[in-house]
Amino acid sequence: MTNGTQNMTREPLGKLEAQFLTKVAVRPAFSIEEARQLLRHGKEGPTRQFLERLQRKGWIRRIKPGKFAPIPLSSGETRTPQLHEFLIAMELVSPAAVAYWSALNHHGMTEQIPRTVFVQTDHPVRRRPKEALGVTFKIISVSPQKFFGVVKDWVNEQPFSITDKEKTIIDGLDLPKYVGGVSEIAKALAQAWDELNEAKVREYAVKIGNSAAAKRLGYLMETLGLGDPEALRKAISLAPGFSPLDPTLPKKGKHNRRWGLLVNVEVGQ
Repeated sequence: MTNGTQNMTREPLGKLEAQFLTKVAVRPAFSIEEARQLLRHGKEGPTRQFLERLQRKGWIRRIKPGKFAPIPLSSGETRTPQLHEFLIAMELVSPAAVAYWSALNHHGMTEQIPRTVFVQTDHPVRRRPKEALGVTFKIISVSPQKFFGVVKDWVNEQPFSITDKEKTIIDGLDLPKYVGGVSEIAKALAQAWDELNEAKVREYAVKIGNSAAAKRLGYLMETLGLGDPEALRKAISLAPGFSPLDPTLPKKGKHNRRWGLLVNVEVGQ
């Protein structure tokens, strides 16, 4: 099936095609199995050929193998489904949560607008889609123990999952490369600290299971004059050795023995 732009004039629909589109038009996306059920086809039925014909006519677009989005009449000449990028993300992998830099931006904790939509899931993904409907995605697989702090939000009256503010901060300290570096988290902490639940931040710092992330949080809290760093120290177990404050940068700088960090980037208010 092609994902290219369709012709400006759509081909007319047959009665069954029109009935099918009426049913799926209320959904942001649908699977081939859902289409098979709506069409009352068996497993050997012509569902794929039916969907191929609808896509060729310009009425649906494939998001990924086995997943499609209806194209509304209001889409204009581009023949592009009017599906928000976060809703597309929910169709690429399951479970899924908008996370890292994308969540940081959505929660208003950074002014940077990432060109890529970052999506977190709790299992390895062998075929990770990098692009869908013209949007670039980055799917990050974490262990099931790290997949928590996920809440529901809404866009265009449709639900999607996203990491909450506190988990977004901790995820950024766990894997800084997906938020633009520790400096972005430092800015987010300074800007949004009053909106965060400190007890939850502390709980998440323990739950993430990465001593380096907890060290980074403690150092940033102390450097920026935020909250109670001592309460954090009592809650976490600091692994021996020096972890880089920002692992995306060269390992050059001063050693901070209190937090067991190699401070290789300056942060401040």
